[in-house]
Amino acid sequence: MIRSSGVLLTAGLALFMACGSGTHHASRQAAPSGSSAHVVVAAELEKVGAAHNLYDALQSLRPAWFWIRPTSRRPEAEGDIVVYLDETRLGGPETLKQIPIRDAAIVRFLSPSEAEARFGPGHLHGVIQVATR
Repeated sequence: MIRSSGVLLTAGLALFMACGSGTHHASRQAAPSGSSAHVVVAAELEKVGAAHNLYDALQSLRPAWFWIRPTSRRPEAEGDIVVYLDETRLGGPETLKQIPIRDAAIVRFLSPSEAEARFGPGHLHGVIQVATR
């Protein structure tokens, strides 16, 4: 009896830890049903009527992607989120204003650790990666 309750306690603790920790800040924001807090697909972008460009659309759909927070590795780190368009580095978030909504097939947010694993050092605030149609 004591052994089985210990197993249940361990399993419950593991489930609690999996649900409540280790997620990036963007995953805590609300995302429409059937979509992800880290991904925006073309169908979702097309529903943003007042947006003139990809920057405006993402500000409306995923504003937390643009929040700059101190990193645990380098709390004094300066810089911005980096934007990639079809694997080419564009610059900061303002470059999203150059991209028409209709050109984007899928847009992803990569956490700083995901961004640095994929694109190398220099992505301390994450990446917004745009794949075009």
